[in-house]
Amino acid sequence: MQNLSSKLFEIFSNVDSSRDLIANVDTKVIKYEIDNQEVISTIVDEIKPNCYVVSANSMLIEYSKDELTKLDSKIVRTVSYMLIKLFENILKMAQIDKLQALNNYMLSTNFFPLNFENIDLKKLRNIALKDYSQHTLLIRSINKTQNPKLFEGLKKDGWIALVSRQIYIFDDFKRCEKHQNYRWDKKLLSDKRYKFKELDLDDFSLFEKAEELYNKLYLEKYSKHNVQFKAIYLQELVKKELLHLRLLYDNQENKYVAVVGLIGEDGVITAPIVGYDLNYDIKEALYRRVIAYILEYSKNNNYLLNLSSGASFFKLNRGAKANLEYMFAYTKHLSFSRRFIWETLSLISNNFYGVLLQRLKL
Repeated sequence: MQNLSSKLFEIFSNVDSSRDLIANVDTKVIKYEIDNQEVISTIVDEIKPNCYVVSANSMLIEYSKDELTKLDSKIVRTVSYMLIKLFENILKMAQIDKLQALNNYMLSTNFFPLNFENIDLKKLRNIALKDYSQHTLLIRSINKTQNPKLFEGLKKDGWIALVSRQIYIFDDFKRCEKHQNYRWDKKLLSDKRYKFKELDLDDFSLFEKAEELYNKLYLEKYSKHNVQFKAIYLQELVKKELLHLRLLYDNQENKYVAVVGLIGEDGVITAPIVGYDLNYDIKEALYRRVIAYILEYSKNNNYLLNLSSGASFFKLNRGAKANLEYMFAYTKHLSFSRRFIWETLSLISNNFYGVLLQRLKL
């Protein structure tokens, strides 16, 4: 039986370049089979313009620069910027992007099939390093709520933990019901003016509209370093029944004004596609409508929802639970200098960055 890894690999194997599907992802995509489980992986060899879903440099340096704007304290912002600049050139010398990311779905929030929790990590390492012996191994998007066994297994196997961000998980919708904001937003779904519509697979213009609305929020407002999905990729994901994609239609203005896309596996779901028309009056609550749809879909289908990072107070006020998200790096096969850089990054992320995220509820 095919898992998500095998289905995604099938899509990427039919194009000449990963950029044909995700504009800012430049990577080689391969697949391993271990104990009857298929594992999609991405490989980059050097620092180049890329997206943080495949590039440690983009995640640690480029995206971090964008995140500084969220800090209210000028002192904290200045210190953080100095730390980022301090490591930028060091990371280049340390070949930080000679990197292989395992079970990487190339989404802002990665996740795993249930059987990955029990995967033989030593066997996986040996297979992954056979042809890429000088690459750092990386596993993205680990948190203690979703992946407690994998988290401990990676630590025992000698992987280095680095805090990547703080994410917000909805794992108890009874808790959500206690929040007034959740109940208010839920009522928005009954508004006859707006309706979430399924996309016609044969109408490519709808997928282009989905891309446009996503770009308005995630690229134009947030960061150009976010995942730049192309319409053709969204269409392929829907065609393969991997992505639940809906456009929000305004019956009064007769146009599409927002988009939401959900993808999941084995009882876990995330929302890599969210966007809306930023020119609309904030009173129309387009973002709240989209999040309400995500929450109700997750609740009705018994999913644990990982709603990624950002908008912390908004999510907490609707019943989310904050979790630190980690990436784990395996470096024991590398030179001392490269290992030292990863260990230093781990030290800083756990003792400074992680503490900052929790204290400021970022």
